[in-house]
Amino acid sequence: MTSEPPTPGKAGSSFPVGRFTYRVGDASPVAEIDAQGKITLRLDGEVIVTASYEAAGNVIVVTDDGGPYAFPEAGPGKYRWSLSGNTLAFELIEDGAKGRSKSFAVPWTIVE
Repeated sequence: MTSEPPTPGKAGSSFPVGRFTYRVGDASPVAEIDAQGKITLRLDGEVIVTASYEAAGNVIVVTDDGGPYAFPEAGPGKYRWSLSGNTLAFELIEDGAKGRSKSFAVPWTIVE
């Protein structure tokens, strides 16, 4: 099965949407990114974080909305992103949420 390349996200942005997975320690969450500016992280089928995003150029600003692993009190995190084939990578600009920054420190790969 061949993965299709991600499609552009939120209007006016080339940020990709789709389902991605990544590895942090022994965990492999699935990130579902939609074109309406929402990211949902699931681990073993359970929602662990819901977040909102805004993307402009190659910069994304992410704000956790809820979930057991969310850090809404930390405010938004800002990252530079790049897409190479089916791999989405992030470079930290600033983020006060250590847990979120761990998820964005590793490459995400499209699934399905």
